[in-house]
Amino acid sequence: MKKLLSLSLLIFTITIYSQIPNYYKNVNLNVTGMTLKSTLATLIANTHTTTLSYTPGVWNALKKADLDPNNNTKVLLIYGYSDTDGKSKTDRTRNKNANGGNAGTQWNREHTYAKSLGIPNLGTSGPGADAHHIRAADISFNSQRSSKKFVTGSGHAGDQNNGLYPCDEW
Repeated sequence: MKKLLSLSLLIFTITIYSQIPNYYKNVNLNVTGMTLKSTLATLIANTHTTTLSYTPGVWNALKKADLDPNNNTKVLLIYGYSDTDGKSKTDRTRNKNANGGNAGTQWNREHTYAKSLGIPNLGTSGPGADAHHIRAADISFNSQRSSKKFVTGSGHAGDQNNGLYPCDEW
């Protein structure tokens, strides 16, 4: 009896979770390639209508998206790895409200895909302000990266192989 009940519960659970979400109800998932890409692009354009301003919208989003799960007064910095080595540039965390200004004490916005590499330049609206592609970063480390592409490497974040390696963790 226990086995039958367990099997019934398993089948019921699988059936519930294997359904296509309503969001995709008008998408023909039997098509492929550019047809599917175009359909999904249209769906995204028509349904994602909330946009954030670069300031203060993205700042506020990063304070939540990069919030340190172990300390809700801090954000995690993308290239950081140590809060105890005495070097602010390598800090792992920073006060979440210390955004914007001075190197060493504050953090700024790091575009994981450099805005200047976009064609056209991505600027600070549209894709250039997409909070999905922006992380909290130490100001000095962000400046060091400049527009370098991310490269394969190992160890801590830093310049490697004609680019910037973001570190093993990220």
